[in-house]
Amino acid sequence: MQTTLQAPPRGARMAHPARAVQLLDVVEKLALGEGLASVTMQRIADVAGVAKPVVYRHFANASEALLTVLERRWAEIDTDLDAIFRGGPDFEASVVERVEHYLVAMASDRYRIRKLLAVADGDPVVFQAWRKRLDRRTRDLAAILAQAHGVAPGAAQTLATLCIGALSRLGDKIADAPEPAPAQARRFARFIAGGLAAAKGDAE
Repeated sequence: MQTTLQAPPRGARMAHPARAVQLLDVVEKLALGEGLASVTMQRIADVAGVAKPVVYRHFANASEALLTVLERRWAEIDTDLDAIFRGGPDFEASVVERVEHYLVAMASDRYRIRKLLAVADGDPVVFQAWRKRLDRRTRDLAAILAQAHGVAPGAAQTLATLCIGALSRLGDKIADAPEPAPAQARRFARFIAGGLAAAKGDAE
């Protein structure tokens, strides 16, 4: 059920970084509480309690504002993904621990990325940016597999694509999945460990 956010009275001036954080918080609350149609420059200004030109100093348009909110949430996930793909001395155990952390965070909506993407689905600018970002992050994670685990670049790209797809599906379904997060994490760890072993075997 959507909730309508009330505009606060006009507040004191803020430094640029603090105002940026405030506006991002407003955009996220609008998107999640009232839907995509509510994310307009005027509505952002009204709820933040500022004049519309203040919003334009931070974002060129509403799509950019929503994309910046998504980038903030994606940055939280990137740290987890990098750690998952790097692994540790006991690779499989390390992946289990880190994937479980990722899935628990997803289930608790700590990242809120699933809901934000669902809201932003109707914005073509955000959708195109998401596709480009997914391609870029797949290349980044393939580079980690190649550098950290000695996988050939082509095999690393394929494995990264498969793993990101599998991890995304787990994250999307974790709230109503029949298996608890630890069991899913162990299954994913076996999947990526097997993929690494196969990729290394093909290279030999």
